[in-house]
Amino acid sequence: MKKVSSLFKAAAFAGAAVMMLAGCGSSNNAGGKTETLDENAKTEITFAGWSLDTTPEFKTLADGFMKDHPNITVNIKQYSADDYDTQLTSDISGKSQPDVFPIKNLQKYYAYAAESGGLADLSDIASEYEGDKNIDVSQYKLEDGKYYAMPYRQDSWVLFYNKDMFEKAGVDAPDGTWTWDDYTKAAEELKEKLPAAGYDASSVYPMYQHGWQSVVQGFALAQTDGAYDDYFKGDYSYLKPYYERALKWQKEGLTIDWNTVNSTKVQYQAQFGTQKAAMLPMGTWYAATLVSQQKSGDADTFNWGMAPIPQNPDEKTDETVTFADPTGLAVSSNISGQKLAAAKEFVKWCSGEKGSEALAKIATTPAYFSDSVADTYFGTDGMANDDLSKKAWTEHKTNPENPVGAGTNTIQDVLNTVVHSGIMSGTSSVDDAIAKGTQDIKDQGVLQQ
Repeated sequence: MKKVSSLFKAAAFAGAAVMMLAGCGSSNNAGGKTETLDENAKTEITFAGWSLDTTPEFKTLADGFMKDHPNITVNIKQYSADDYDTQLTSDISGKSQPDVFPIKNLQKYYAYAAESGGLADLSDIASEYEGDKNIDVSQYKLEDGKYYAMPYRQDSWVLFYNKDMFEKAGVDAPDGTWTWDDYTKAAEELKEKLPAAGYDASSVYPMYQHGWQSVVQGFALAQTDGAYDDYFKGDYSYLKPYYERALKWQKEGLTIDWNTVNSTKVQYQAQFGTQKAAMLPMGTWYAATLVSQQKSGDADTFNWGMAPIPQNPDEKTDETVTFADPTGLAVSSNISGQKLAAAKEFVKWCSGEKGSEALAKIATTPAYFSDSVADTYFGTDGMANDDLSKKAWTEHKTNPENPVGAGTNTIQDVLNTVVHSGIMSGTSSVDDAIAKGTQDIKDQGVLQQ
């Protein structure tokens, strides 16, 4: 069993920012030379993490590695979850970054790699995983042919659904073949039948669409042929059908409207976990949260599953296409010798089967998808383990949330504030918001000529 993860090569989009890498990405292990690790030498390394009380993955990885390498101590340095990148950027600038630190998404990775010079070359680790069907490391390969991070997690967006609500309403549950039109039809049927099944029509919805930009734009970009090329050319027409559907769902009362979601700060965990929504498009990271909350009582007890995310009805393919960025680990370029060797060994362990097994045991989606890892993940107490859930987790093409380049931050900001907020709040029509956003982006001078 493997996960089909097809993430783009950053070099295709990174532009001028990545071209800087050859000049500023030097490190103590230039060329990704393998350092010799002395397993008998007492060594300490630091490892960045956040929200340690509620995010067990960091301690899980550190403890698992130290069990296999008893002479290496991994000390976790806690950062703020909300301000992680700001704090890390400051530390890198001051050459005080931890020895090993997570890279939350591809956009941040390329910013760090292209501009900071704070990341060590990990090409020697990558070479051991290239060609391994169970892991995709290609997303971290830059134009200079080097790797400056390795994935340790690879989430993807799936469709969470409440099996009990579907059964009680007498509506056919997802079967793995749905398009967004099928999703809409199921939601309309649920809206009609849920009240008769005992659910409060004033507070229970067929679906919950969270307010994030990515909930609409991530799917539009990933599931529309040519959209990644159009992104830097200033053609955002691929967004239109996805926003038209999102507005239809709001208008028909199939989900809470966007203005209410934002003004009342609705939490997607509460909506699905307390059975206020029968369906929820969300990243696989939510599975661990749901399992934990059902055990603690913060979520209701009900039967749930994961289904492949619905597909573009106009461009349906033989494989499920979804989106998400990997979460990676980088090594500081300020360390050398035994400390560098230990840090790189830790990253290698976290990205490989042993680290992934450790994450799978806590229902966290890892980067290495062997049969053994999948069995461990679905063997977790409380995890949905039906065939469709397994298919949703393992069989899909995962595209990046957005292309990465020198203008990505500017483009994303405009597509969020002008396009997404304008459309979903009802202050602009779809056509007007896209037109205004396109012009604003052109005025910023970040598009390809």
